[in-house]
Amino acid sequence: MSRSENRWADETAWWTMGAAEARRRMHPACVMVLPRGILQGRDILSALDGPRWEGVTLGERRFVETEDCIVLAYRVSASRGGRAYRAFCSSTWVRQHEDWQMIEHQQTPLAED
Repeated sequence: MSRSENRWADETAWWTMGAAEARRRMHPACVMVLPRGILQGRDILSALDGPRWEGVTLGERRFVETEDCIVLAYRVSASRGGRAYRAFCSSTWVRQHEDWQMIEHQQTPLAED
């Protein structure tokens, strides 16, 4: 699998994984800008203890890579608890030794049709 394919697989998994797996893939300084507010560190992991997303689809994908940093931008469609969710998102992944960790994630919800 290419580096691009690996990061997209990690990004898709992020929407469905629990806190234990997220802790392994998340940089300690990670910050997230979500519709409900700005989260960092333990607050992110606490949010991941709740119900996870289903039917996750990432479209309109953009991939930017430097030596130790990858930025993903995309449109997500998913559902949780029977409610559909659509948003434009971006995530930044940084290389930590041989692993990649998410250090930033942002969501801009799309207006409902």
